[in-house]
Amino acid sequence: MNISNNTFNDAKEIHGFNKNEILEIKKTLGKLKTEDSDGEKINSYVKTKLNLSSGLLDQFSAYLNDIKKFSENYLLSPTSSNFTYLKTEILNELRVISDNLQNLNSNSRNIKRIIKNNNLLEDSLKQIEGLLMESTHLSTNIQESVKDIKIIQEDSSKLWLEINKIKNLNYKLNNIPNDLENWEELKELTVFIKSLNDVFLTKRKKDKSEKVLTFHFDDIYQFFLSKDENKIGYYSDLIYLLNSNTIFEEYQGEEFINILERKEVIENLKDFINPLLKELILDKYHDILNEIEDLLLDEKDSSFNLKTLKDQKISEFLPKIVDYYIVGLEKGFQEKIQNNMETDKFEEIANFYYKKIDTFSSILDTIEDWVLNIEALLNPYESITAGLRKIFSNLTSEIFRRKNEYLSFIKTVKDEELRVEVRQFVSDKISEVNDLIRSYEDETSLIIKEEFPQLKRVSEILNEYHQKIQTIKDDVFKNLNSRKSNDIDIYQVIKFWEDSLNRKKQQLTFLISLLLNKLFKSFKDLIEKEGILFATITEITEQTEKFEGLPLNFALSSFLAEKLSEDELKERISEIRAKINQLSNSLGLYQVEVVKLETILANRVKVRKGISRSEVQCTVCHKFINFAKDKVITCPFCASTYHYLCVAFWLSKYNSCPMCQNHFLEPHSDLFESEEDHELEGY
Repeated sequence: MNISNNTFNDAKEIHGFNKNEILEIKKTLGKLKTEDSDGEKINSYVKTKLNLSSGLLDQFSAYLNDIKKFSENYLLSPTSSNFTYLKTEILNELRVISDNLQNLNSNSRNIKRIIKNNNLLEDSLKQIEGLLMESTHLSTNIQESVKDIKIIQEDSSKLWLEINKIKNLNYKLNNIPNDLENWEELKELTVFIKSLNDVFLTKRKKDKSEKVLTFHFDDIYQFFLSKDENKIGYYSDLIYLLNSNTIFEEYQGEEFINILERKEVIENLKDFINPLLKELILDKYHDILNEIEDLLLDEKDSSFNLKTLKDQKISEFLPKIVDYYIVGLEKGFQEKIQNNMETDKFEEIANFYYKKIDTFSSILDTIEDWVLNIEALLNPYESITAGLRKIFSNLTSEIFRRKNEYLSFIKTVKDEELRVEVRQFVSDKISEVNDLIRSYEDETSLIIKEEFPQLKRVSEILNEYHQKIQTIKDDVFKNLNSRKSNDIDIYQVIKFWEDSLNRKKQQLTFLISLLLNKLFKSFKDLIEKEGILFATITEITEQTEKFEGLPLNFALSSFLAEKLSEDELKERISEIRAKINQLSNSLGLYQVEVVKLETILANRVKVRKGISRSEVQCTVCHKFINFAKDKVITCPFCASTYHYLCVAFWLSKYNSCPMCQNHFLEPHSDLFESEEDHELEGY
């Protein structure tokens, strides 16, 4: 059985019955019924008219089963090649079978209308319909796997064939798998290869028992070419299929290729590959080349000429394509961003051009992959693609370099635009702050220049009382002065005046001092607020209820420090150290103040508890008690002093002093601090 072009016992093409044939069949069947012929004669006649006598349906069934296995194992697997010509021949064969089955189905139904209830026809129709479904399903699967090959560069079978025609290496035939042994094409090929080896062994007078069957590639190509020159594509696919499945493979043996032959093969391979590669490059970059012409249309440099470029070597025109295209993209990008400096629009333009470079690079990768695939077919002449691989390597590096430069340029422009935006934003905010400060100075200056009404009124009152007191003093002076000649004890009177007013002066509170103290307290808050306002005006922070982090301009290490220069880092470190020193000085002053207040508080607590010793130890833990911080309990009987926590459990259980055992825990005795004080301790 052939893979294609089977004759099926001279039933290659079955036609449907015409009107005359149907009338003749009807007449004959009527005559057989009249003669009271048995069923065998009728069935024999029907088989003859339907071409079923030779087991045609069984042949169709056998072919469909075999071709289904063949397709699944060799044509439809995910790793198989396209095999377009081979699949096309099989589809043609399946189409012929399907047409025959359709005609058989029609013919069988026409006869069934004449003779009813015929088991032969019933069985045949069922078999025909089953075969039709199987043929249709198989045809659909094969058809869906056929790829539309537009150029030879995509036809791996054709490339492999042409390259091997040039190489014409020695091959050996391995064992043919069982599922391929029934195909006539392979049987004929095996017989031919064996005949070649028989002739070779006879000439070399070698032992015919030698098992390795060898042949040159051109031998089997010429063999199939002689069978049918018009079907050489189909036979080429078949040869490629056998090689892909290692049914035959390259065989080194003792064959020797001299230097001149090798050189000729290399030149022929280059002459075959280079035009294909150039054609592939021009095909893949067709749209790119048109785009380059548009991008460089206004350039004074007229060196880019597509017609002359095609005539150059690959090593010359491919680098030019890369250079022209990237230069054109950069030129177009710069023109577009000149009038579009908005950040969002800028990113959109940049991403557009970046994707175009990526697309260009991916096309180059596709072309390089094609060269690598070709290289796998060139053994043992794969070194001829070394120059091409070097070209692609250099171009890939160049594109990568140019793309990085392009990205750096984009980033620089984008960053500069962002910097301008940020600087402008900060500059506007600084102006706002300066305006606020000026407004503050203006408003506050007006108030400060005004005389305080309270002070003015106090001054007036002081003047009034000064005049009144002075009047009294004048009266006393006049009276005493008028009596100084009299024999009275004026000194005692003056002494009385002095003692009386001195005593009053000591009892008096200097109201101005109280006023100043009150003013100081009032202005102290204002001074602190003003100090905080201007002390922190340079610190960029988020306003929160709690201090949760450093100001932005001091917290640089998390996001900005890596980008600062050494001088900028040194400058920022100096500023932060100055800030630390400032805070340390303030902290020292506050710590001194806290110590003074704690000392006063501790002394008052000791006085209240009747403790005269400077240092007191807890009677339980023997640690010195800090009366300003620690909660303490003092026994009123034996004067033992304890930390609150040291005796809390004892008191809750026994309600007595651990030392003297006297009960002293009475309500409202203030031996314990209130629960409210305890809760507020940490705030």
